[in-house]
Amino acid sequence: MDNCINRAKEVMQENFGHIVEMCLASCVDNKVTVRDLNTYYNDGKFYVLSKSTNSLVHDIAINPRVGLCHGSHNIYGNARSLGHPLEAKNAALRKLLKKQFSLNYDEYITEHNPEMRIVEITVTQAETFSRFHRYEIDFEKGEAMRDHTQPVYIYR
Repeated sequence: MDNCINRAKEVMQENFGHIVEMCLASCVDNKVTVRDLNTYYNDGKFYVLSKSTNSLVHDIAINPRVGLCHGSHNIYGNARSLGHPLEAKNAALRKLLKKQFSLNYDEYITEHNPEMRIVEITVTQAETFSRFHRYEIDFEKGEAMRDHTQPVYIYR
């Protein structure tokens, strides 16, 4: 099959380039923890907001490999804490996230809390769907395959 990486990346942006509630799984000591989070995708990376005292930040410090799930979509990547949203290095990203999470940013994010953290997930692999195609994407190799499989349901 032809490498359809550009179309696959467009589908990822269409599906997740806005606030989306997803399940995020992390694993430490063979114990998997799954939580529902609001996420935002941009250019091969997902962003979530958490607190330094939450299990997510603790888990990714030990094992950065995580999985995301939304309906039939499955995504794998490496997570890292970028620090507090008000840190100078996060100014541009904070502005973007504030715009994307605008409907509930102020109630979801307590910036005055020193425990707040931006978590960035760099996607390594993804299985995602458009209306008529399934895409398997390897972000590390820059390759994607497409077939005519449709998901059981489209969940956006």
